[in-house]
Formats: sequence, structure tokens, C-alpha cells
Amino acid sequence: MKLLPCTALAALFAASAAGAADISMPAAAPPPPMVVDWSGFYFGAEGGYGWLAGEIPETVFTAGKTEAASGGTAGVFVGYDHQFDNRMVIGIEGAYSYNWNDNDYVVSSPLPILNGQSVTFGTEWRASVEGRLGYAWGKALVYATGGYAATRLEGSFSLTGQNYDDVLNGWTAGLGVDYAFSDNVFGRLKVRYSDYGNTDLVTKATGLPGLSDTRLTQASITAGIGFKF
Repeated sequence: MKLLPCTALAALFAASAAGAADISMPAAAPPPPMVVDWSGFYFGAEGGYGWLAGEIPETVFTAGKTEAASGGTAGVFVGYDHQFDNRMVIGIEGAYSYNWNDNDYVVSSPLPILNGQSVTFGTEWRASVEGRLGYAWGKALVYATGGYAATRLEGSFSLTGQNYDDVLNGWTAGLGVDYAFSDNVFGRLKVRYSDYGNTDLVTKATGLPGLSDTRLTQASITAGIGFKF
């Protein structure tokens, strides 16, 4: 009879141990997502599509007109980034591209000498130097850009039978995302808008002095691949 209390106590300890074994350990917290370090130099190539617009005032074209020239674009880029501890990234980038966007149209103008003439226009090359500000999110870098842009406008006018060209300077701004496939290779998607200001190309094309200037703008979307080191 004296063994009963001891037996009961042993059974109680055994049940407590079994219950403790049934209690699972809490799951370990998942590791934080890897953040790519974007600091360093990089270069790459890109291609896509662009839309060029020439806004011609109504004093030259009937009721005013916006002539568009769209087509493919391909180019290269090179730059440098610095990433801070808070994942903010600042950098500078230069780019050069070639455009295939010539357009032909017939002029409708209140000026008899221009009415019915045929015109071609488009841009040949585009160059830019931009600063960029972004945020590193896992393997992606989301950023905005802005800076200086220039392009070479070219074309012809049937009135004079001669070609014309002009280098225009302006500003550009864009949004983009770079995604790291590895420590040294990344993909890119970018949209940009450029405003090249006003040009007297109509005066140059026709040889008629005093005609109003034309404003030239361009939008594009490109995808590319880059290498950083």
C-alpha cells in the first residue's frame, strides 16, 4: 500500500513528459529577402519603340497640326550607381541610340506656296545624360531619371528639293526598373519622355523667312540587358 503514492507520482511525471513532447517548437522566421547591392559601374544595350511628335502652328499648317513619326530604336548605355545603407540608390547614366522613325506627309497650309507640298521628317540619333534616384527592393531597382537630351532631326521638302537637318537640345525624364538575374547581369524596362524645344525647321526646309517655329517631343519604351561590375 505504501507504493501507491510513488506509483501515482511516477505516472504523473510520465504524462507530463509525454505532453511536453507533443508541443512542437515554434517555426523559425523566414530569412529576409536578399537585397542586391547596385553600387558600381555598369553598361548594356537596349531596344524598343518610340513616338516622335512635331507640333506645327496654324499660321503654317491649316488649323494647326501635330505630325507623328514612330518606329524602332536601339542603343547602348553606361553608368555608375551608389547604394546607401537605407537601400536608396543614386547614379548617373549616359545613353546613345539610333531611331528608325521617318514619316512622309502632304502639307495643308493657308500659305499657297506651301499647300500641297510633300515633307519627310524624323530623327536619326538621340543622346542623353541623366541622373537617377531609386530604391533597391529585393532583386529589383525601381528608379526615376531626368537630365539633358539631344537629337538630330532630318528630312526633306519638295518645294526646295533639298534635305535639311538640325541638332535639337532639351530635357528628358523617365521611369524604370532593373532586375538582377545574378550579381553581374540584370534586365531592364524603361519609359521616357523628351522635350527638345522649338526649331525653325520649316523656315530651313522652305527657305521662307519669318515662319513660326515647330516644337518637337518624343516618347519611348525600351527593354534591355546590362552588366555591372
